[in-house]
Amino acid sequence: MTWTRSKIALGVAAVLLLEGVAAVIIFQHTNAKQAAPKSQESAGPVIPATPDSGPPASAKIPATPVDMTASYTTPASYFDNITQFPAWATVPRGPHVFANVPLQIGGMICLWGGGNAAAGIVFPEQLPGIAMHQKFDTLYVCHGAFYTSPEGTPVYDLVFRYADGSSATNQILYGDDVLDWYTTRGQPVAGPTGPNSKLAWHGDASASAPVQPVRFCLTAVKNPKPAVEVATIDLYSCKSRTAACILAFSTTQAGAKK
Repeated sequence: MTWTRSKIALGVAAVLLLEGVAAVIIFQHTNAKQAAPKSQESAGPVIPATPDSGPPASAKIPATPVDMTASYTTPASYFDNITQFPAWATVPRGPHVFANVPLQIGGMICLWGGGNAAAGIVFPEQLPGIAMHQKFDTLYVCHGAFYTSPEGTPVYDLVFRYADGSSATNQILYGDDVLDWYTTRGQPVAGPTGPNSKLAWHGDASASAPVQPVRFCLTAVKNPKPAVEVATIDLYSCKSRTAACILAFSTTQAGAKK
């Protein structure tokens, strides 16, 4: 198979709740390991890896979605407007259950990546202060990435800031925890290789355009201090080629079956 580099411009609205001003970010994404798009032979979206309806209630992980509305840089309502990449119209939003974990997808957070920066698209290097104010055993992160990196490359740091002033840093790695959201049409959709991460969802656009499937991953991050309140979560880019894209958090209480 002949691999090509494709470049697709996506129009994304980054809503800045600052004096009522909204900014629009236009960015590009180049996938270094991607087949040339092929025409889709059947209409309709690809069935997600985990159905939206989720498993029976008894099989679900007793997780609680985190309200991230105030932290999203791009609201989910704009996904349908990314016309240069129609598959984004199929990206889930609202309440869903992926890999047995309940999630609430209201938008996305993008962090700095070298691939985007080289194309003139500079996402923030950090996003501190995502409000938590709760005790929990495990944080589930639904996320994807712009651009590939070598296996094991640090993509971003996720830092628990505790109410007692202490902190704990969790490093998210490319390949182990998160993957480029582009996948190759006609090939099995792979998930992360790490023991705490898995494929959460994958989907496609309609037959009206030659597009590529997208995917998102789910990573379980163990809290080393579950008896102490986590006041906030901070996100920091590791300044690799890959840019992180976070869609949702959910938490479980201590002792919850996973």
